[in-house]
Amino acid sequence: MKIFRFAASVLVFLFSAFCISAESVMPPDVYARMSEQSKVKATAVVEEVKILETTRQSTWKSVVFRLRHPMSEGVPEQFSGTCYSVDHEWQQPPAGGTIYFYPEMGDLVYVTVAADGGTITSYTYLNDVMESLFTDNMDKIRYGMGNARLDL
Repeated sequence: MKIFRFAASVLVFLFSAFCISAESVMPPDVYARMSEQSKVKATAVVEEVKILETTRQSTWKSVVFRLRHPMSEGVPEQFSGTCYSVDHEWQQPPAGGTIYFYPEMGDLVYVTVAADGGTITSYTYLNDVMESLFTDNMDKIRYGMGNARLDL
């Protein structure tokens, strides 16, 4: 009986020693708050997408936008933001709170960026009708996990 308890204790110790804790996805209101607090809010067109780094886990990108309609003060005619994407089958993203975006040249989007050149906090694809709805109802924009919607 003592041997069994000793073996069980050793197994529990070894199991806990080799377990790696993983970060979990944050609650949705955390992502919404990040978007709400972003300095840059606008409808824009993607002008350029540059790959900054590709790792086994993701691709880090810089995205240049051309402003169409500012939704916050001080948005320049051209601004940028960074994001992560998982572009290849061999990439294995770690567990955690990262939201992945997939910008392409020519995308018409409603985008929020922490600050010009900073992290993209939401990225919502638009068409001309949706863009008009967003610009006409700025006070009804609500945020989720990496995107925006209208609360009409």
